Amino acid sequence: MQQNILISGTGGQGIVAAGEFLSDALFRKGYEVMFGRSYGAEARGGSCRSEIMVSDVEINDLQFERSDVLLALSLPAFKKFMGVAKPGSLILVDNDVYERAGKVRDDVEIIRVPSREISLKLGNPIVANMVLLGALAKRSEMVNLELLKDAVRANMRPSMQEINLKALDLGHASI
Repeated sequence: MQQNILISGTGGQGIVAAGEFLSDALFRKGYEVMFGRSYGAEARGGSCRSEIMVSDVEINDLQFERSDVLLALSLPAFKKFMGVAKPGSLILVDNDVYERAGKVRDDVEIIRVPSREISLKLGNPIVANMVLLGALAKRSEMVNLELLKDAVRANMRPSMQEINLKALDLGHASI
């Protein structure tokens, strides 16, 4: 089994951090993991993505061309990377983004997640990334909520752990 996971959005939405936490959780489960990131020259507002290759055997081919799983937090990222998703892919997208997207493919499974809404209720829009990861943990057999929480506890500064753990829980419960 090998899967390519693409997390996309704009700079400042925690896209790279989400990729790091997901990669750590997958590694903790015993998978082989390759993690890459790409972002524009702008610190905030530019295009940003995290690419995670996960496998139960050694990863020899590092070409990330198509995604099996796509997480999208911004409309430009959703439109840009929708075409990268393989037919049959799982796509988790913020509700607001989906509502503004227009025509969407019908050969993929789309799960709408109220990530922005939940993050605003928590008082910090940047935790929308963790809401999406929590939803992914509920929907995916590869990673579970506790492994994501372990990754947060191990890699996030203590002052931000509580809100991110809540965001994971609420994302998990949202679908």
